[in-house]
Amino acid sequence: MQSLEQAIQSNQLLCAGLLASRHSVGVDTDISDCLQQLDRWARQAQIHAHISQPDHSAFLRLLTFFYQELAFTGAHDSADTCQPNLLHEVFAYRNGTPVTLAVILSHVAQRLGFNARCVNFPGHFLVRCDIVCKEDKALPDSLALSTALNQAHCHKTSDAEHKQTHSVMVDPINGHLLSVDVLKQKYFSVIEDIDNECMPKEALDPASNDEVVVHMLHQVKSSLINAKRYEHALRSIDLLIHLCPNNPYERRDRGVLLHELDCPQLAIVDYQYFIRQCPQDPAASLLAQQVKHMDITPPVMH
Repeated sequence: MQSLEQAIQSNQLLCAGLLASRHSVGVDTDISDCLQQLDRWARQAQIHAHISQPDHSAFLRLLTFFYQELAFTGAHDSADTCQPNLLHEVFAYRNGTPVTLAVILSHVAQRLGFNARCVNFPGHFLVRCDIVCKEDKALPDSLALSTALNQAHCHKTSDAEHKQTHSVMVDPINGHLLSVDVLKQKYFSVIEDIDNECMPKEALDPASNDEVVVHMLHQVKSSLINAKRYEHALRSIDLLIHLCPNNPYERRDRGVLLHELDCPQLAIVDYQYFIRQCPQDPAASLLAQQVKHMDITPPVMH
């Protein structure tokens, strides 16, 4: 857990994601192998997609290479299977969820000089790439989010050329660029539409490293629980509690798993913590009744 925290704090998101993925299922994945694989993909993209500078056309070629040549795909019904949620297995199978694909795509792009980062957009993880363009090669307003959201800025270089920085958003499931209109539709399909409310520009801000790792661990936890791999799910929840120590809902979930694993004494401690912290939650009264009837008599050893 200490190495995971160190990776997050030192801005090594890919390493942090791999450590969390490996720890959750108790396998000895060699992180260096995954990092070397990522470097190989970046070198292949540079050669086969003819990427010499991080401009808009080069980014489009990278997306084509990533989704067609490397054949990365988005998983369907990812909650029912663990593989797409485990970052180290996405390296092997090239089939992932929005967050695992976003992490890999953004890091391949970064290796090639692109300013690409993950975005925790409501309901769907995205990849944001900020691209510097000359004014005569500016992107269409439908795709140039910085222009559409009044965030564009110009600056003069030493040779007095005007340049603009534009942001493009990518759906990591398929590599499609998302227009401002599509993003607004996606946003208000998740967030309740209030009259005359606009999509806030903060919705497109890059996510922090710990935010990405926590989101990934939540998906890992859910998929492991659905697969009835409770001991592994418990490992992922322990990581979440380590990263979010004051979250009572993680303690509740751990209590449920401990109860399922026939550890009632430990489960009660987590249940009681949740009941104290969230007394108004409907689950609190149900758990309180359950605690009263739980058998915590230690087993008799013969």
